[in-house]
Amino acid sequence: MNKLAKLGFIVVMLSISACQSTSDANAEESTSTAELRNTLWKLTELDGKAVQTAEGQRMASLTLTSEESQARIVTACNRGSAGYKVDGNAIKFDVAMSTKMMCAPEPMKQEAAFFKVIGDAARYEINGETLKLYNAENKLLATFHSEYLK
Repeated sequence: MNKLAKLGFIVVMLSISACQSTSDANAEESTSTAELRNTLWKLTELDGKAVQTAEGQRMASLTLTSEESQARIVTACNRGSAGYKVDGNAIKFDVAMSTKMMCAPEPMKQEAAFFKVIGDAARYEINGETLKLYNAENKLLATFHSEYLK
């Protein structure tokens, strides 16, 4: 009986240890692995509304390069770029330049709003795999999610 009690104790301790390891792993996953620079940020929310990418349409995204301090901007219709500066959590984009291809009205409206966000952004915040851009009044302008090539 004594051996059985010891075996039961060991099984319980291993079970607790396994649960602890899983919790630690989940805690590590919730911390950010995404960095502001050199990450492709997929636009997921714009002016409080979810952004959907239609089939056959390019995904709206933002990528900030570290070596040239250039922001690459992709929308359903066009591509653009802008210089940027970061100081702590403050971010400032230069005037963005882009191609001027026309497409359907709804993607064009979304594009105009996206480029306005670039012009109005004053602060950023990264939490986990999510980037949020805010204006100078601390209003949330846009939300992005990190994307990785597979």
